[in-house]
Amino acid sequence: MKHSHGFRCRWIPLAIAGAAAAPVAAEGPSASQAGDPPRLAPVVVTVPAMEGPGRVSTDPRQPRLPLPAHDGGAYLASIPGFVTSRKGGTSGDPALRGLGGSRLSLLLDDDPVLGGCGGRMDPPTAYAYPQAFDRIEVSKGPQSVRHGAVSGGTVRFERDAPVFTEAGEVTGFAGLTVGRFDRTDLVADVATGSSAGYLRAIGTFSDQDDYRDGDGNEVHSRYSRWSGTGIAGWRPDEQTLIEFTYDRSDAEAAYDDRGMDGVRFDRTGYSLALTRDDLAPWFETLEARVFRNEIDHVMDNYTLREPPGMPMVSYPERITEGARFAGDFRLPRDMALHAGFDYSRNRHSGNRLMGPDAFGWRDVAREDTARFRDAGVFGELEIPLDARRRVVSGLRVDRTRAEAQRDGFGGASDGDRERATATSGFLRYEQEQAQRPLAWHVGVGRSERAADFWERRRVFDLDTEVLTQLDMGIAWNGSRLRASLSGFYGEFDDYILVAQPGDRTRNVGARTWGFEADGAWEMTSAWTLNASAAWVRSENTTDDVPLAQTPPAEATLGAEYASGMHFGGLQVRGVMRQDRIHEDHGTIYSLDTGETSGFATVALYGGVELFGNSQLTVGVDNLFDRSYSEHIQRGSAELGAATRPVNEPGRTVWAQWNVEF
Repeated sequence: MKHSHGFRCRWIPLAIAGAAAAPVAAEGPSASQAGDPPRLAPVVVTVPAMEGPGRVSTDPRQPRLPLPAHDGGAYLASIPGFVTSRKGGTSGDPALRGLGGSRLSLLLDDDPVLGGCGGRMDPPTAYAYPQAFDRIEVSKGPQSVRHGAVSGGTVRFERDAPVFTEAGEVTGFAGLTVGRFDRTDLVADVATGSSAGYLRAIGTFSDQDDYRDGDGNEVHSRYSRWSGTGIAGWRPDEQTLIEFTYDRSDAEAAYDDRGMDGVRFDRTGYSLALTRDDLAPWFETLEARVFRNEIDHVMDNYTLREPPGMPMVSYPERITEGARFAGDFRLPRDMALHAGFDYSRNRHSGNRLMGPDAFGWRDVAREDTARFRDAGVFGELEIPLDARRRVVSGLRVDRTRAEAQRDGFGGASDGDRERATATSGFLRYEQEQAQRPLAWHVGVGRSERAADFWERRRVFDLDTEVLTQLDMGIAWNGSRLRASLSGFYGEFDDYILVAQPGDRTRNVGARTWGFEADGAWEMTSAWTLNASAAWVRSENTTDDVPLAQTPPAEATLGAEYASGMHFGGLQVRGVMRQDRIHEDHGTIYSLDTGETSGFATVALYGGVELFGNSQLTVGVDNLFDRSYSEHIQRGSAELGAATRPVNEPGRTVWAQWNVEF
C-alpha cells in the first residue's frame, strides 16, 4: 500500500551522520512486508542530520548519544538548533533557534496535545516517549503551513501503519534501558494482522530517582512515567485505511526549579483517521482525522517533598478536540498541491487551594478559566521548473477566538473575547546541481499567531505576533563527505515578551539571526567523523537590549566506528558562555535570571549486534563528571525562578538493549 506524505521533493537527502557505512534501520512493524528478517543498523546516532530544506527526520529507536531520551524534549536536544529547559529530571520545554512554547508546533501522531499547567510543568513533549514512535520529523522556520502558523518550526512524532500480507504475522520492537540514579526504561511495541487490517499495542515505563550533579549535590528530580497505546487499523481495500488510536498515560515528577511538583500527568487521547489513495488521476490522497485529548494535571508542594508550613495544590484540566481534512492533488505540468482545513478548540479549567483545604482538593470542583478556538485553511503548491529546479509556496489563513471564563483572567472579565485573523505563508526556491552532489535553497516566510493561553493568562489583550524570515541552506551529499549549512534572518513585529509578575507582559519588536551546520566524513569503511554547530543571536529592538532566553552557541565533535557486529565512538559537546541577557524577562517556560558559563562534556559508547536483529549498547555521559548548567532553564514567570541554577546530571553510566522481530 502506498501512502502519500506530501510533495515528492527531489532535494538530495543526507544520511544520518555516521550511518553511511551501515544498513538503514527498518521503520517499525512494516519492515516485515518484504519477507526479510528485520535488522537494526549497527550504529549509534549522535547528531541527526538535515535531509531537506530545513528538514530533519530521525529514528528514535536507534541507540544514540547522549543517554537515550525518556521524553520528547530530551530527545530534541540532540538535534542541532534545539535546546531544552531543565526543570528537574523530566518534562523540559524544547525550543528551536530560541523559539519555544506556541512558537513551536508539537504534534503526536498529527494531534496537538496542550498541557494544563500554567507554569508549563507539562509541555506537549512530556506526553511523548520517543521509542513509542517510528519517526520524529522536524521542519525548521516558517517554511510550511500544513500544521499551523509557527515561527520556530514543527515537530511531528509519527507512527507508520504496519502492512501484513499473510494472516497471523507478528512483528514488534522491545527495548530496555538502565543507568545510574536507578534509571529504568521499558518499551514494547507488538503488531499483528493480515491484509485486511491490524492490531497494535505499545507500552512504555520510565523511572528514575533524584540524580546528583558533578559536585555530588542531589537534585530534586525523580520521576515515574508510563504510557499505553492501542491501535486498530482496517483496510477495506488496497487504497483505503481506517485507523483508531487510543492513548493513556500518567506520571509524577519532582521539580528543582520551583516550589511545587507534578503528581499527576493523566492523559487520555482518542483519534480516528481515514486515508484514501488514488481517488482520481488528479486526486492522489485524501486524509481525514478527528481527535480528542484530555489532560488531568495535579501539582502540589507536599507529596514529593517535605511538606512545608503552608500546603498548596493546583489542579488544572485541559480538553482539546478538533479535526483535519487534507488532500494531495496532481495538477497540469507536474505541479502538486497539498490543501486542506483544520479546526481545534480547547477548554481550560482549574482550581487552587491552600492550607488544610489543600488535602481535600478532590472534593472541590474545578472552575472554567478560558476557551480557545482556531479554524484554518491552507495550501502548499510545488511548481517544477525542470528536473532539478522547483518553486514551493504556501498560504494559510487562521481565524482565532479567545474567551475569558473567569474574572481576572489576564485582567479580563468573564465573557471577554479577543478575535483575530492571522495570515501566514512562504515562497521557496530549490535547486540541485547537475554535475555535483550539491543542493541549495532560499526562501522567505511569514508566520502570524495569536497569543496563547499562557500569554493571555498574564495579559489577555495582546496583539498577534508576526515573524518575517529569510531562510537559506546548502547541502553536499558526496560518496564520503556529507555536510549541510542553513542560515536565517528574521524580524518580529509585536513579539510577545513575558516578564516577572508586576512588569507588564507586552508586545515588542525583535530581530533574530543565526545558523546550523552538520557534517560527516567517512575516513574509512569503518571510521566516520561527524560534527555539528548552532548559533543564534537575537535583539529586543524596542528596548535596545538582547532578546531574553536566547541560547548560547554550541558545537559537537564525534567519531564513530562500525565494523561487522561491533560499533562504538565518542562525542564532545561544547557550549559557550551566555552574557547577553535581559534579566527577569523571557518566555512562558523560563526567564533570564543571570549570565551562564560555558562548558564542555564528553560521552562514550560501545556496542555489539546480537543474533542479527538486536543490539546491546553501553555508554557513559559526562565522562569527567563536570558540574554545569544549561542557560535555558530556571522556572516560569508565574511560579518564580529558582534561587540557584539546576545543574545537569553528573557522570552517568548506562546500557540499552533493543530487539526487533
